[in-house]
Amino acid sequence: MANKSAKKFNVGNPQGQLDKLKLDNDKYKVGVKGLSFYDIREMKPVFAFDYLSLNQTELCYDCNKLTSDDYLGFLTALKTNSQFTYNQLRTTPNFRFHPIDFEKDKLSIKRKDFKKALTYKPDELADEELPTLYQFDLHYKQKSRACGFLYKGIFYLVWFDKNHIIYPGSK
Repeated sequence: MANKSAKKFNVGNPQGQLDKLKLDNDKYKVGVKGLSFYDIREMKPVFAFDYLSLNQTELCYDCNKLTSDDYLGFLTALKTNSQFTYNQLRTTPNFRFHPIDFEKDKLSIKRKDFKKALTYKPDELADEELPTLYQFDLHYKQKSRACGFLYKGIFYLVWFDKNHIIYPGSK
């Protein structure tokens, strides 16, 4: 006879989350509006790597200053963060999940930097066509953050802010 008190282990189904919203399976297209945060707030993150910045600069995933510990910390953080809904990430201070405000005085990046990460024709992309850029904490190291944008519940990673240079001087 089976033990009725045994716990069941449920593996998350990202496609099930997407099906609830009746989404098509199209990937992000530059300039196309997605869903509001409100519409996806109860979804758990699914991460995409289509827009990883690989220009060997300090914010790129191929920066020569990154170590195997950085990459392991990054993957561990993705695993951890994917267990929570977007709303839980937003409302739990330890995740530091929030939009990046391009109007902040201390911000070290500009909209044009984000446009360059999305397209080879950044001048053809209007500011209002940009998706909202977000950041979240990578829990392996206090200052490390990942930055990207949401489109139809998918979090597209763009930058790896190991030394918190996007918002210098804040924690």
